[in-house]
Amino acid sequence: MAIVASDIIAYGSASMPDDDSPTGIGGAEDQTIRVVFTDITANDTVEILSDNAGDTTQTVTIFGRNTAGEIVSELETLNGTVVQTTTQQFERILKIVMSATAAGNVTVRKQSDDSEIAVLAIGETEIRRPFYNAAAEASGGAQRDYYEKIFMSNEHATLTLTEATIEETADPSGNVDFALESSLDGTDTNGAGNRQTHTGGYTFDSTTKNVANSQNLTALSAQGVWLRLRLPAGEASDNTTFTLRVNGQTTA
Repeated sequence: MAIVASDIIAYGSASMPDDDSPTGIGGAEDQTIRVVFTDITANDTVEILSDNAGDTTQTVTIFGRNTAGEIVSELETLNGTVVQTTTQQFERILKIVMSATAAGNVTVRKQSDDSEIAVLAIGETEIRRPFYNAAAEASGGAQRDYYEKIFMSNEHATLTLTEATIEETADPSGNVDFALESSLDGTDTNGAGNRQTHTGGYTFDSTTKNVANSQNLTALSAQGVWLRLRLPAGEASDNTTFTLRVNGQTTA
């Protein structure tokens, strides 16, 4: 069977910190972290449930912002297929963290209409958006650059995506660009710096780029992608998206 869109998954890297203290950002692929979800459509509480009745010991913590812009969180314990509902309302979701892997798929959804926000698939313990709590300096200050590493993974068991490229398809803010590692399954970090520094050797822009390995994204391999968020001083807060697409050819 040919490679389909659901076989291409965006995973996280070993070090994706929430602030500017840790160093050595990036590293190897971490398939317990997925970096894409549908954000909550309006301020609301959140429901959490598993499709396996045996999932009753794991906790799920939702991190987000309220309507005042404050980072807030709430922890709920799974009760199998029984819905658990937060009391905290969220204006946007920043990350979802589960304490341990579950036997089933764990769904997080908006309470008022059951619209899906994210699914923690079996083996995954975290779903997050890049650049957690990144902020610009006040007007008159210096520009800030933030770096984050993700992986675009071909999860098909046998087939290679040939002629593979990665392109930016949406960046409403105009503040995000990217660079690719020179080999598949790379483990580069930004060295001794925190998430506001990079060791160099990469060209960050928004142009379409060829996947490494002669554009062959082989089965169960991943292309490391460095993201850069560039925030001029005085940049206003923005709840927006950045979309990358993997293109290529596949046999049936």
